[in-house]
Amino acid sequence: MDEISALKAMHAKQHTFRKVSFFVFIIIIGLASVGFVVFPKVIPGVIMQLMMVVVMGAVFGLVFLDRVSFVLNKKTYKKDILHNYLFTHSHPEDMRKDVELVQALIASRRQAAKEMRRG
Repeated sequence: MDEISALKAMHAKQHTFRKVSFFVFIIIIGLASVGFVVFPKVIPGVIMQLMMVVVMGAVFGLVFLDRVSFVLNKKTYKKDILHNYLFTHSHPEDMRKDVELVQALIASRRQAAKEMRRG
């Protein structure tokens, strides 16, 4: 497997994680909002505070959606030498860039990391 096809597969999987995470976070926020409006006196205070923490986490996840999808992709993707190399030298925002550009960026990042280790 070459780097281009591996990057395309990684980007497709990260895009899937991004969409799923987006919908999950929106559903969490929507359900909690309905709960806050419809059942404010019925829900115990501890549950209400727990829901607020979960909603704050969902909002935080929406703000950093690219990073969340990148971490999920990195944790669940197959572990081999090529993919470890690509994940090590890529960034979450690389998903939005062209694959050939990302390949060049990864090569330059790897070169910069080598230079830093040499001192």
